[in-house]
Amino acid sequence: MLEDSHTRSLLLDVVERINVQLRSAMDAEGAFSAVSEGIRELTDADYVAIALLEEDGHFLRLTGLVGAGDFAPISMKRFPVENRVRHSFSDSDASRTIRFEKIEDIPESVRGVAESFGIAHGLLSPIVLRGSVIAHLFIGRVSSRAQFGPDAERMMTWLSDYIALVVNNVRIEFLMKRSREETDKVLSMAPIGIMSLDPRGIVQAANMQILKLLDKVSEDEILGTSIFEISAINKSGLDALIMQCMEGHGAERTDVHYVSAPDRASYLHVKATPMMSERREVEGIVLVALDTTSKVRLESQLERSYEKLTQTYQELERVNRMKSQFIDVVSHELRTPLTVMRGYVDLVESEYTPKLDPKFGQRLKIIKANTDKLYALVESMLDISRLETGSLQIHSEPLKIDTVLEDLIKDRTKEAEDKRQTLTLAVDGSMPLIMADRRRIRDVFNNLVDNAIKYTEEGGKIQVGARDEGKQVHVWVKDNGIGIPLENLGKIFDRFYIVAKDDLTHQVDRIGLSLPISKGIVEAHGGRLWVESQVGKGSVFHVDLPKESQKP
Repeated sequence: MLEDSHTRSLLLDVVERINVQLRSAMDAEGAFSAVSEGIRELTDADYVAIALLEEDGHFLRLTGLVGAGDFAPISMKRFPVENRVRHSFSDSDASRTIRFEKIEDIPESVRGVAESFGIAHGLLSPIVLRGSVIAHLFIGRVSSRAQFGPDAERMMTWLSDYIALVVNNVRIEFLMKRSREETDKVLSMAPIGIMSLDPRGIVQAANMQILKLLDKVSEDEILGTSIFEISAINKSGLDALIMQCMEGHGAERTDVHYVSAPDRASYLHVKATPMMSERREVEGIVLVALDTTSKVRLESQLERSYEKLTQTYQELERVNRMKSQFIDVVSHELRTPLTVMRGYVDLVESEYTPKLDPKFGQRLKIIKANTDKLYALVESMLDISRLETGSLQIHSEPLKIDTVLEDLIKDRTKEAEDKRQTLTLAVDGSMPLIMADRRRIRDVFNNLVDNAIKYTEEGGKIQVGARDEGKQVHVWVKDNGIGIPLENLGKIFDRFYIVAKDDLTHQVDRIGLSLPISKGIVEAHGGRLWVESQVGKGSVFHVDLPKESQKP
């Protein structure tokens, strides 16, 4: 066994030579290789490697590999640290050296690497600094060589202590360099332009995106150049932002019009931030720029489209007003002569029908029916006009909705029977008195029943029902007719909109006003009208009418 003083003397000699080599090393890899070469000489090992631990201690990277072979493929490659290895180097036994007497003892994650170089056994010692394991030192020999003896283990422990500070310094340098490289890589891939300036505005760094915005090919074109020498910067007003930063104040603009070349212009969102020292002095400036050209152009297009839509909407409103005015004028102009015609027809019918030839009597009935139909149409058009202007008058009176429905069913049963349809009334319990306009409410349910009869084929069923729901009365008109397509449900309450099946079109001689009028009347009562429908199965129209007042 070597004496401690002799061993330490050898160690100091090797460490001194390592320090000399470190001074001439060009990079971290070269520095680690210098350390490994000295250790290989001292321990008579075939292979030496330093395994740098990452901060979480779960991964390591091999570096400073020396020995026979090509180490390029595995240099700085990332390997997982097995739990048994991490647990072997706990803080309570951080100086322990692990012996690998056979290849199977070597951790599985790096065993393949060891086998590829013919390593059969070796030693692994932690490199500890201030109580924390920062790296591992490994020495190995091929199978034809003897196992490392106890002296080697002691040397590994002492070597780890001696080189800990050196390894940590080089490790920090390497990690900082790697961090800078990764940061540069991230910045180069960032979708925004980033540039750093010194306190005087001299360009220190620029990523690819900012180079594109400035119409530059490489970073070398602007490094060391004053930002104020770029004429486009001054013309765009960015120089004012930068000067504001030089005074220690952040600045931001969202509408910078930047013209890098006569045929190339863009819009930028730029933010400039000063980097302040502890003494509140400006140490540098970070300029971040986002190309918003597409956004600005899209906003401009949207603005133009909005203007066109507004103009179109205003024109449609004007046409709609003209149409409403026309309908209102025509309806009023027609109403007066129609009222006179109805009066004379009623007079002739009541006084002269018995004296007329049956043929003329039948023709008189046709005249009366069509006159009444035309008068009803004019009234409907006037109601639409009243609803639009909010002038529809509601004359409320106490009434029972079931009484209104019973009278209505009696009046419409004959028409339903002509089509072999079943028209029934189902009232659930006793109905309360409500305040409503009797004529208007009857018109609503008459329109709904009329629709049901016309849109239900022969032999169909129609049910009118009502029930008291506490604060309101609920009425429904249900049929098993043709139903309403889903895409039409939102339109049936529009004026002049008609949904008719081809084979029923001849039966529907309406102009699409009954439903919008009915909806307007119900809403004028503070109620609600809506529909549920399925094509081929029928429709259910629902009406909710509030109880404005009740009487026993």
